[in-house]
Amino acid sequence: MLKPNIKKRINQENFSSLVALLIIFALVLFSLFPEFFSPYSPFKSDFENILQSPSEKHLFGTDELGRDILSRIIYGTRISISIAFFTSVISLIFGTLYGSISGMKGGIFDEILMKIVDVFYSIPDLLLISIFVLIFGKGIIGITVALSLLSWMRVARISRGTVLELKNRPFVLSAKVMGFSDLRIIFKELLPNMLSPLIVTFTFTIPSVILAESTLSFLGLGISPPDVSWGLMANNGWQGIRSYPHLIIFPCLAIFVSTITFLKIGDYLKLKVK
Repeated sequence: MLKPNIKKRINQENFSSLVALLIIFALVLFSLFPEFFSPYSPFKSDFENILQSPSEKHLFGTDELGRDILSRIIYGTRISISIAFFTSVISLIFGTLYGSISGMKGGIFDEILMKIVDVFYSIPDLLLISIFVLIFGKGIIGITVALSLLSWMRVARISRGTVLELKNRPFVLSAKVMGFSDLRIIFKELLPNMLSPLIVTFTFTIPSVILAESTLSFLGLGISPPDVSWGLMANNGWQGIRSYPHLIIFPCLAIFVSTITFLKIGDYLKLKVK
């Protein structure tokens, strides 16, 4: 039988994971249907209610143009979460293929591919992202592509390590003896055995992309008006942090809660995989 303290810890973990899932569900709803949850238009200015503090009418207050901050945060969820999701999917697909082919081929081919990854890793992330953003543009598609080109490297290393561990297993050697191609072995034999670590990696990639997009938008290198993102809102609000702290507190709170939530789910899945 489990000891009472261990049992209590398991119940707490299950409860916190359930809360995290509910928050993610809410974020997905906000992303898909922001117009149903937003009390006001996020783009409409109201010069009679400029820089209002949180109240019953405006729960999170208003900004310098009288726009409702809660509504803007809800609409910002669509861009922030969409960029994080699609970036994670692209990096997962490309990184898995890259790392799997590298590990499967081995030899000098593997060394060359991993040296390319090392070169990317040697460049500071912010500098690399800034270069990609300048190349592909500051729009949603440009930022998604830029962050994808940065996020795939970690996935590639994890998938390569997993392939190196599995490639000498009997079921892979049998597939080689039967004359199957490397790509067929990767998709038919290796990929099903790699799903667990890849799902965990995908879950951890999402919060890192949320932070990266928010940082870029905060620095003026990311989303530009009239689009709305949490980082852009924080960028607009930091100058008035002393007089009107609500301008930056609530966007940063949205970034913090979403990041911690996905990290919590990642930790939970990591424990389950082990």
